[in-house]
Amino acid sequence: MKGKRIISCILFCIFTFWLLGCSSLKTPAINTLDIKTTDFSKKMKSGESCQTYILGFIGPFGKASVVQAAKNARISKVEVIDYKENYYVLLSQKCICVYGE
Repeated sequence: MKGKRIISCILFCIFTFWLLGCSSLKTPAINTLDIKTTDFSKKMKSGESCQTYILGFIGPFGKASVVQAAKNARISKVEVIDYKENYYVLLSQKCICVYGE
């Protein structure tokens, strides 16, 4: 009886850590930009494109791409690209944010 209790406790701990675990995937930036040459004083449009994962491995739902983010905001010239990641208990969301004209 005591052995079953220990095994169920270990399985419960493994399952809990599996649900709450965080992971991050970063792809290297291929194109780089010297932000000293970007004029941040002008008004820029911003667009966002996100993909969502359930339990960290079911998905992705949605499309996180620079092209899709630019289309969402009707940006023809992308000047700055930023990444945003949100982690929740059962969901994670990875977004690409673009800024430009």
